[in-house]
Amino acid sequence: MKKSIIIIVLFVIILIVIIFAVKMIPKEQNINMNIQELAKELSSAPIYEDNLSEIYKDSIIKKYNFNEQKIKNIVSYVGTGATAEEILIIELLDKKDIEETKQIIETKIDERKSDFQNYLPKEVSKLENYYLISKGNYIILCISNNYDKADEIIMKYMKG
Repeated sequence: MKKSIIIIVLFVIILIVIIFAVKMIPKEQNINMNIQELAKELSSAPIYEDNLSEIYKDSIIKKYNFNEQKIKNIVSYVGTGATAEEILIIELLDKKDIEETKQIIETKIDERKSDFQNYLPKEVSKLENYYLISKGNYIILCISNNYDKADEIIMKYMKG
């Protein structure tokens, strides 16, 4: 009888520990970000040599050859062409498409490195040290002179 009670108590204690352990596992937060506001704040920050201008959604999708069916929202700011500077923020419909979309972005950056190598070699370092981050359904690319300041701005929006 005593042995049965001890086994039951131990089982309950183990069960409680397992439940608390599972609750302590960090889950990826669902965040809801205003990508237009973030893009505007990034574009007005003093981290660019060039004046960035917003480009149309269709132009961004064509430039990167994104699958439009996977994109919920997208915004991009680019420079005049005298620099490699750029902001790209994407909200995908499904986060399972994050890695594929990041790969598309990285491929385009590699292409741009080749272009700038012959055109404006000093811009290549920006393309080699770009800032690319994802969280939830969002991907953010920033090509600028100051990634610490860009990160500071972006993290305000990523807190959820």
